Amino acid sequence: MRLSALARRLLYGVLLSPVCFCISIPQQNLSVPNPDHDLVSALSNAAKDPMVNKRVSSVAANIIARLATTESLQSFGDEQVQLALRRIEAIFTKKSSPTILELAEDIVASGLIPPKILTFLNGYLNADINSAHNPNPALKSGSIYPSKAIEDAPYSVPEAALREAIYMPTFFPAQSDNGRKPVILVPGTAAPAGTSYYYNFGKLGNAIPEVDVAWVNVPHASLGDVQVTAEYIAYSINYISSLYRSKVNVISWSQGGLNTQWALKYWPSTRGSVEDFIAISPDFRGTVENKLVCPWLAGIVCTPALWQQGWDAKFVHTLRALGGESAYVPTTTIYSAFDEIVQPMHGDQASAILQDARGVGVSNNNLQSICAHKPAGGMYTHKGVLYNPLAWALTVDALTHDGPGKPSRVNVTTVCEQSIPPQLGLDDLLGTEGLLLVSLSETLRYRPKTFAEPDIIGYAASAPGVGMEKPLKAMRSYRHIGGHCTPYVHICI
Repeated sequence: MRLSALARRLLYGVLLSPVCFCISIPQQNLSVPNPDHDLVSALSNAAKDPMVNKRVSSVAANIIARLATTESLQSFGDEQVQLALRRIEAIFTKKSSPTILELAEDIVASGLIPPKILTFLNGYLNADINSAHNPNPALKSGSIYPSKAIEDAPYSVPEAALREAIYMPTFFPAQSDNGRKPVILVPGTAAPAGTSYYYNFGKLGNAIPEVDVAWVNVPHASLGDVQVTAEYIAYSINYISSLYRSKVNVISWSQGGLNTQWALKYWPSTRGSVEDFIAISPDFRGTVENKLVCPWLAGIVCTPALWQQGWDAKFVHTLRALGGESAYVPTTTIYSAFDEIVQPMHGDQASAILQDARGVGVSNNNLQSICAHKPAGGMYTHKGVLYNPLAWALTVDALTHDGPGKPSRVNVTTVCEQSIPPQLGLDDLLGTEGLLLVSLSETLRYRPKTFAEPDIIGYAASAPGVGMEKPLKAMRSYRHIGGHCTPYVHICI
């Protein structure tokens, strides 16, 4: 009997690929021996899997070739920034529905990412800034584990693991209670926090000198169960707040917005510890591009977190139920209509939008609406919002005023004419766009893949009134923005 191509691939997956057929994934089962020591090795090893598109190996080969060259864009001048942005736009609009693998190929082949940045990205697996084993001090007073308040959800992750995942590059015990402003950077899906923010908001101190940035290096690059990832965020909020004896500020990117909102919802004690929540490119409604970055079987097999971010995902419906679609703390959302990962990102249905039923203060900011037909309202990708000048201006405004960031307090006439913020340079733009290569690597490395999202954890599943939102109708592959018809990206290999 001859098997169909799909059946053969499924059989190969069962026999040769580490795929889990279960729905829930125990945390302890996620650790596997790691033969990878850099980005190139990770991609090369992944290409040996019969379930993976062999073009992954060409990405690795192109990276090796680029590492051996010296040709790159010059790191100065607005003209070079504009050239880089035009190249990025050309890559992302080359096809009406490119895959993430095609984008990775094009980014490397274009020569856009210079060798020194590729060298940095190539070593991300061993970078200290991505460590999830940091020797952070135990709190001298006050208990935040197993709970800070009786209403808090229970943790499933040991406290030592939660505390060690926090990376604080500038904190010293003597600095607590001295007027410093702690900011927690929460990463997105498939990119470690240290690398994610290295070329952008990790440099926030250039704009606000009193800021101390810290970030959470979630194990497995936030590709596991989002509900478990949220435990790391909830703990980090209460831990750093207690350490500094002050409220903290949270800046999230992508899935980090979901993690933070879930933490605020189910760990109510965190709400009193947060001064501002700034969400960059968040998907509070999930995304209609729910196949996202999965390179196995065109989206049939995926990672837990990517399943959980679909528009109709149980996780998203549970988060938004019982008031979860509204902010719990002063919140600023910043997003681009040209986001290739999260859609929709325009109009009233934009996934980034949060309501303000509690009256805490919410500001929802679409780059193209505020800076229409201006450089800062151009084609900024999912990652590009991290280096967008309006995103930085609104972030600084939120952190230096009460309540969320407000465009009315920002000099939009000046800011909208910029392409990147004054605190960043060309290398920061290129390094941030290079995160796509790391995301491809992390998604390929993650084990085990699953066929569906995890079950809702008991504390959330038992809540009354957890319901379903009306699904968004299927969207065309083009969206109209400012009178132009623009193809958006289908993320599926």
